[in-house]
Amino acid sequence: MTEPKESATTYTVLFVDDEPNILRAIKRALFTMDITLLLADSGAKALELMSANEVHVVISDMKMPQMSGAELLEQVAINYPETFRVVLTGYADIESTIKAVNQGKIHRYLQKPWDNQELISVVEEGLERVKLKTENLRLQKLTRLQNRKLRDVNTSLEQVVQKRTRQIKAALNKIEKHNIAMEQVLFNVISINPNIDGKFAIEVSELASKLARIARLEKDEIKHVRYAGLICELGLLGLETEDFKAPFSKLKYQQQQNYLSQTKQAALILAPAHELHQVSGIIEFQFEHYNGSGFYNKVAKEIPAGARILAIARDYWRLVTGRMSGIEMSPRDAKLEMKKHRNTRYDGEFLDLLLEAEDVTTSKLLSTSLKASQLKAGMTLAQNLYNDSHILILPEGHIFSDATIQKLVHFEEERGKAFSIQIEPEGPSDTISD
Repeated sequence: MTEPKESATTYTVLFVDDEPNILRAIKRALFTMDITLLLADSGAKALELMSANEVHVVISDMKMPQMSGAELLEQVAINYPETFRVVLTGYADIESTIKAVNQGKIHRYLQKPWDNQELISVVEEGLERVKLKTENLRLQKLTRLQNRKLRDVNTSLEQVVQKRTRQIKAALNKIEKHNIAMEQVLFNVISINPNIDGKFAIEVSELASKLARIARLEKDEIKHVRYAGLICELGLLGLETEDFKAPFSKLKYQQQQNYLSQTKQAALILAPAHELHQVSGIIEFQFEHYNGSGFYNKVAKEIPAGARILAIARDYWRLVTGRMSGIEMSPRDAKLEMKKHRNTRYDGEFLDLLLEAEDVTTSKLLSTSLKASQLKAGMTLAQNLYNDSHILILPEGHIFSDATIQKLVHFEEERGKAFSIQIEPEGPSDTISD
């Protein structure tokens, strides 16, 4: 936008002398200059004119009755400091000139008789100084105005950024809740399938997420591991039932290969869901061996940390439930069997977390287990809550309300027995303990 043009300023020069002929001569000398010329025959008259007009340059004769030029210019210096002050003096007035310089703080002096060109030059010098001061003041004012506007803009911008940040956080929270809901629904769909063991998935998920917490993985990584555990057998939906019904060691070679190919099936199923990319990677590489002899021949740290942890949690429960060999193992025997494959099949660092634990059953993972009637509003669910068919009722992290508690009490009455509801303790535990 174009700034409006300022109107041209008319500059005013005041000449003071008690002699009328001098005033007339000055009027003739300055006739060609584009100025407003004021004439005064006394110091009092000069001050009167200055009170009524904005005077930019004042030239005063030194010797005048009643009020000398030095006295006049002293008053001008006090009351109109921005005015350019010039004294007109004769050769014999050296003392008076010095007095004027000291009292009137004059900028220039002219000697009588003056040269018209020199007079014009002095007036022009005075006007130029006034113009520079005026421009400087204008620029200072403009700078202050622009700085104020800039502060206002910055404040407004900061407010917009803060508002937008809040909106983004709210949107991300909404997306996060949506993603969690989709993953929970996905697990429920899988659990309904009679050929997939929902209880097994729950045990794997809880153990894997616990190991991830002890390993001090990032919060998001722990979350991804927990979700991957819940749907670790998603790929079985695309395989023939007979290929995975029998214990793994009893399957024929091709059937074993078909079973291991479930990770490819899972990756295909999850491919459209970009939000589940991390979860998909954990599931896809869960059958990799630490020494590179796995399904995709990935070695050690090439395998995602979540996949290395999931493999340990998954095989532990496969051994305990008899899904690996057809014979159920005790937790101790399962650990001893897995120890044989330290740093070959399993990541030794993560495996040690399991081997050092005395008990890893989900009932031992959290210390506080309550019935629905014992719950209080504001408590946080520390572990996914499932019904007898392994269908997810409430997700981990749910904060109980009075309405939710009443619904669970009603479910318990219909069920005929109480739930074992795991509640978040005061502080998180970093070890698996009894």
